[in-house]
Amino acid sequence: MKNKRIGCEINIPEDSKVVYIPMSEEMNEYFKTQNEKNYIFYLKKFIGGEKNYEIAFDAVKDCMKKALPKDRKEKCKFCLGFSDDKGDKLCEKYNAQMMFTYFVAGNEFLRIVFRNKFLLTNKVVLQKLTINFFDCLHFIEGQGKMYFDLDKMCRYCLHAGFLSLSEMFAKSSDLNNIRVINNTLNEIDSGIIENKVLQKEDDNYLELQKEFFDSKLCYYKNKLFIEEKEDKSEISSGNSKKERRVSIPQYALYYYYLQQSGDFGFFENHPEGKVNAIKELIEKEELKTTPKYFQKVYNKIAHYKTNRVARNQISNIDFVINVMLKDFDEAKKIAIQELKEAKTKNR
Repeated sequence: MKNKRIGCEINIPEDSKVVYIPMSEEMNEYFKTQNEKNYIFYLKKFIGGEKNYEIAFDAVKDCMKKALPKDRKEKCKFCLGFSDDKGDKLCEKYNAQMMFTYFVAGNEFLRIVFRNKFLLTNKVVLQKLTINFFDCLHFIEGQGKMYFDLDKMCRYCLHAGFLSLSEMFAKSSDLNNIRVINNTLNEIDSGIIENKVLQKEDDNYLELQKEFFDSKLCYYKNKLFIEEKEDKSEISSGNSKKERRVSIPQYALYYYYLQQSGDFGFFENHPEGKVNAIKELIEKEELKTTPKYFQKVYNKIAHYKTNRVARNQISNIDFVINVMLKDFDEAKKIAIQELKEAKTKNR
C-alpha cells in the first residue's frame, strides 16, 4: 500500500479529435436513477453541504486548468474559432483523464469510509477527513494529468479513526474499554501473523493500529489501577470530608425520584427516544458506564418496586436523599417515604 497512487491516462495520439457518442433517452434516464447517491452526493454531504463542496471543487477545476499543456490553446481549432465541434478541443483528452481519476478517487474514498463505519458517527471528524480527500489530489503541470495519493488518504482515515475511537472510549467505562481493546488487539495480532506467514504486505496498517491500541490499553489499565488505589486510600483514611463516589444504582434512583416529582422528564418522552435520552444523561454526568448497562439498572429499579424498596437499597436511598436531592423538596419527600418502607420491610 505504501506510496500507492491512482491515476488515469488516455493513450491516444497527440492532437487527436475526441468523438462523443450520444446516449439514448432510455440510457440517460437509467444513469440518472443510478447517480442519485453517487460519490459526489456523499462528498457534498460529508463536507458540510453543496456550498462547501463547490468551493473545494472549484479549486480542483482551477488546478486542472493549470495542469494543461501550455501550447493547447494556441493549436486548438475550437479555441481559435475555426470549429464549433467540442471534439476539436485539444484540452478534452486531458480534462477527461483527470475527471476519470477524480471519479475513481471519489469512489475509493467512499469505499474506505463505509468500510470503517464508525467514521460516520462523528460529523466534525468526517468533514475534516473529506477536506483531506481533496488534499490527496495531485496534478502534474504541463501534462494534464492528476493522481490520487491513496497511501496518504489511508493515513488520514487512520488518524480520523483514532480520534473517533478516543472519543468513544471517553464515553464508556474503563473496564468495557479494556475488554474492547483487548479483543481488537487479538484480531490485529492474528492479522499480523497471517501477513508474516503468507508474506503479504501490510495493506491495513496493522502495526500502526497495534501501536494505538497498545497505548490505549496501557492508559486504561493504569487509570483503573490508580482509581482502585485511590478508593482504598479513601476508605482506609476514614476521611469523611472526601466525597463518596456515586454508583450507577444511586444515579438511577436519583433520576427516578426526579421524574416522579416532575423535576426531570421521563426518558420515554425524549424527542429522539429513550436510548438517546440515556446517552445524553451519561455524557452530561460523565458516568463511566454504557447506555445499555445504565438502562438495565434503571429499568430494574424504576419498573419493579420490590427491587427499589428493598432492604439492600436502604444505604443507596439514604445517600440519594442526603447528598443528591438536597435542592429537590418534592423528590426528597418521595424518597424519604420509600426509605421508611424499605426499613420496615421484612422486619
